[in-house]
Amino acid sequence: MVLVDRDANAGWADRLLARHGDGYLMWAPTGVEPSAEAMATVALPGVCAVVLVGSPGADPRAVGLALRWAVHLGGVRVDGRGPHRCVTSPARPAVPPGAVRVPHLVAVSRPDGTITDLVVWELMPAARVPDWLDAPLPEQSWVEAHLDRLLELRAAVRAGRFPPTAAGGRLARLLAGRPLSIRLVYQRPDLFRVLLANPPGLPRVR
Repeated sequence: MVLVDRDANAGWADRLLARHGDGYLMWAPTGVEPSAEAMATVALPGVCAVVLVGSPGADPRAVGLALRWAVHLGGVRVDGRGPHRCVTSPARPAVPPGAVRVPHLVAVSRPDGTITDLVVWELMPAARVPDWLDAPLPEQSWVEAHLDRLLELRAAVRAGRFPPTAAGGRLARLLAGRPLSIRLVYQRPDLFRVLLANPPGLPRVR
């Protein structure tokens, strides 16, 4: 699924799905290497974002979240910190050559008022990682293996509950009221290894 601006020549797309803001949402089927094709598509003129849908039965809510997150990233990266034309996916995508897979931590508000933390994946050109991260890329296999714990920690700190340790205090100072992002996890991998090493006791911070 591809978001293009209103002046784009999208003759390569299969069909028009809907209007979306000032642009159009198009359907562009992929072949045997969807991640690589998505990365190639997002570089085409007039393309604003690409979402890897996966199977035809993919949850439309998850696909919609991935699209909203791609648009959000494009809006906040106007300072050049990472690509502003993004490829996102609700499911863990394969990583094509020259790319990096980033698991963003995203909060979703439910109709009953509850907030759930989920992962939206981004495929980023490896060459753009230094612009986005300002730090060396950490061991991603460790991060991906601990995503459930990171989501739990994110929910806890949003409610003002931090581990009652020196590492928990350091995290509170780093966040200063902001949500926990995967960018911070990537920038401070040693801190998060300590934070996730023990079962968290999470009292409320007054």
